[in-house]
Amino acid sequence: MLKEGYYSLVLHAHLPYVRHEEEGRLEERWLFEAMTESYLPLLWELEEADVSDAVTISFSPPVMEMLADPVIQRRYHTHLLKTEELLIKEEARAKGDHKEEKLISFYRQRFQKIKNYYLKWDKNILKGFRDLYEKGIIRCMTSAATHAFLPFVKTKAGIRSQVVEAIQCFERHFGTKPKGFWLPECAFAPGIDRILVEEGIVYTFVDEHALLHADPIPSKKSGAPIYSPHGLILFPRHTDLSSKVWSSTLGYPGDVDYREFYRDIAYEREESYILPYIHHEGIRIDTGIKHKRITGQVEEKDCYVREWAEGKVLGHADDYIYAIEQEVMQHGNQCYPPYLMVTPFDAELFGHWWFEGPEWIGQVLKKGQGRISFITPESYVDRHYQDFDTAHVSFTTWGRAGYGHVWVNESNQWLYRHHHRMELDLAATVALFAKPTELERRAIKQMVREWMLAISSDWAFIIDGGSAVQYAEERFATHLSRFDDIKAKLERKTIQEEWITELEQSYPFLEDINEQLFFSAHDSYVQSKTIPSVSKTKRSILMLSWEFPPMIVGGLARHVFDLSRALVQDGHEVHVITSHVEGYPNYEINQGVHVHRVQGLQPSAPNFFDWVGSLNLAMTKHGVQLTRKQSFDVIHAHDWLVSVAAKALKHALSVPLIATIHATEHGRNEGIHNDLQYEINQKEWELTYEADKVIVCSDYMKNEVQSIFSLPENKLAVIPNGVDLTLIQPKETIPTHPENDVFTVFSVGRMVKEKGYQTLIDACAILKERDAKVRFVIAGKGPMLDSYRRQVEERQLQAYVTFLGFISDKDRNDWFSRCDATIFPSYYEPFGIVALEGMAAGKVTIVSDTGGLAGIIQHEENGLKIIPGDEWSLFTQVMYACTHPIERERLASKGLEDVKSKFDWSTIAKQTEVEIDKCYQNELQLTI
Repeated sequence: MLKEGYYSLVLHAHLPYVRHEEEGRLEERWLFEAMTESYLPLLWELEEADVSDAVTISFSPPVMEMLADPVIQRRYHTHLLKTEELLIKEEARAKGDHKEEKLISFYRQRFQKIKNYYLKWDKNILKGFRDLYEKGIIRCMTSAATHAFLPFVKTKAGIRSQVVEAIQCFERHFGTKPKGFWLPECAFAPGIDRILVEEGIVYTFVDEHALLHADPIPSKKSGAPIYSPHGLILFPRHTDLSSKVWSSTLGYPGDVDYREFYRDIAYEREESYILPYIHHEGIRIDTGIKHKRITGQVEEKDCYVREWAEGKVLGHADDYIYAIEQEVMQHGNQCYPPYLMVTPFDAELFGHWWFEGPEWIGQVLKKGQGRISFITPESYVDRHYQDFDTAHVSFTTWGRAGYGHVWVNESNQWLYRHHHRMELDLAATVALFAKPTELERRAIKQMVREWMLAISSDWAFIIDGGSAVQYAEERFATHLSRFDDIKAKLERKTIQEEWITELEQSYPFLEDINEQLFFSAHDSYVQSKTIPSVSKTKRSILMLSWEFPPMIVGGLARHVFDLSRALVQDGHEVHVITSHVEGYPNYEINQGVHVHRVQGLQPSAPNFFDWVGSLNLAMTKHGVQLTRKQSFDVIHAHDWLVSVAAKALKHALSVPLIATIHATEHGRNEGIHNDLQYEINQKEWELTYEADKVIVCSDYMKNEVQSIFSLPENKLAVIPNGVDLTLIQPKETIPTHPENDVFTVFSVGRMVKEKGYQTLIDACAILKERDAKVRFVIAGKGPMLDSYRRQVEERQLQAYVTFLGFISDKDRNDWFSRCDATIFPSYYEPFGIVALEGMAAGKVTIVSDTGGLAGIIQHEENGLKIIPGDEWSLFTQVMYACTHPIERERLASKGLEDVKSKFDWSTIAKQTEVEIDKCYQNELQLTI
């Protein structure tokens, strides 16, 4: 069988943006060295080899902008002329030394070729690469706007800005949009793929371990690219082939006959001789003329011999081609898609670090003809896109140890708090200046530039490496300071055109910026919103709740979600401020409800009370920020956990406050027994005191709240909880349970003392003693879960009760459907929405005769009741339901009928609207 395999070489050209207004900056030499030793030699090697569809080159926007900059072009031309002048001096100095004369002759010819190629493309070598691109000899793409380390960028808007500006920059210089995108440092994280695909990017590159640890592991492992979950194609780096070049110990560049990077004549010549060709302040910097070869691990280096180096280039090209052939022999039976080897490298490795590197590339291309099947990733995708696997890939880079330690560690981690604050400031500024003047717009665009230049991954990389730390810190501080200055002047309305022009010209990076990428969906909604045509009774409601889906701790999250949806369906506008959930957006519109998730100021606080306090501060801050663009008619706070924010926002916004008390600390614990309970009780009292109206879910709760907090009758309203029937029904037919001869009773609730599951365990002992064919299935998590499970095991009750722990809504609905009855044996239950869910599922529901449960169930009319805490009562009612199937069906039917008529969310929303209107009218009367 014919073995098939493809090889693709990918180069990434990137340097930090080092274009300064003042001429002669040391860091400007970084670019000149890359142009002299890497970019121009690569250009002529690719042109001379003339092998199509083999090489892909990524150009970062800083490189493109600098190569096309007339100021840089003029300065580089001067640099070349100065180097030629030095070579003339070197030629005279070498008279009589045959080796030196020969080497200087080589340099004279080489620099003449460099200058000729530079002038051939009118001093803009991007034109040369574009020519190769348009001829089909190479494929080109780009990278992030300032090479930001994208997984550490805080917001999606920030990542998108880095991507979009890069694509537009590439389009300006190459005339077309790229299909590929080089992730800086090959750093991938879930979610980045979605943004790239949305912006039209087809493929990128990752390190090999990204695929080897993907989920599931691809069928071809790292022998072919894969699709990410959002459809981005990920090409893995071939580690073994890359290491032949990349390895600092075994790679080709370390050969003894190649030119020594660290021995430049600038450090070997007398000061008077070399002074005109080094930095104007007398600092010795590389001239690019180096006379020594690597030689070995010795201090004294031998003279560089070009013929020897050229011979090694040919030998190493042959060795590399042979290695590719061996890979094909080993893996070439792979098909659909065929085996692929991709080696991504920094372009500057070839020429700058490995002087002979561009020649090696040329020889691999020339000598590989007929032996290697070259291909670019773009062509490979066009041929085989239908054959790629899809897998989840986690955060990976090609950096040290494969992750992000190079770019965030003890030396450079301080950068990121500034990066992230700048992003948030950008979003706030763009929202605040939604209709800016032309000067304000220029200022905001410049803020984006300063942010971009500040977050370049180069600064963190340099600080980690300890090389040019002072420059990296200086550049970061410069852009941070300028960013803050612009923001301050915008806020004070003191922006001056001359000042902005000066900032734009000092770092003329990207001729235009789309600052609107930081304008969020919420900002857009608020700005475009017109006065509603609905009646004046339609309100704008600000809800506060510490839990909201997908964060579900108890019944509170579901209550707030269902109520807010029902209010929206009735024409109101509802904004919910809740706590941050990892992996979920900070802002979204969920079924018409505006959901704002905020991170507490102490997200890792060890004490829950402290965590709640910091969450309230964040909620207050965010609520105030919202009112800059959005007015609210009323605040609706749910439970004590948001009491501080509710009180603060009531006074800040001067609007009525409604508080719903779902449970009290006194009721949960049958009194107040310690300091923490006292503190929570105080927060509950403060909330009910500050509220203009207090809503409770049952008459039982009304009496409890009125008694504990001494509230007047007219301040309280009873509005029951509701249930959404569509959320209880299973989405598919549930198969017959394998244990259908056992009467199954289902319950769901938090594993805490007041839910009464201890009584249920005790009742199981009676069931065991009577050998009853009954079992309980209990879902939910909480602090008592492990204790309950241990009891079940110790008492050998596994056949009678199972504690599932947390289950999904789907699984909960499945259990509601497959069970024979539901039970809720609480000691304390202000309302008991789960009982409604049991009734809505069409099952006979058994509850404790306590709290709100007592008001929902009428014994032997629409369900059954038990005495709280009495295991014999629980046993009796369960056995009654088990042994009376006709009565069981009657009770279940009546329970479902009651849910539909009394506890639907539309009715509950209308009752809530009545209380809101009462509050609002009272507020208006007080104002008048």
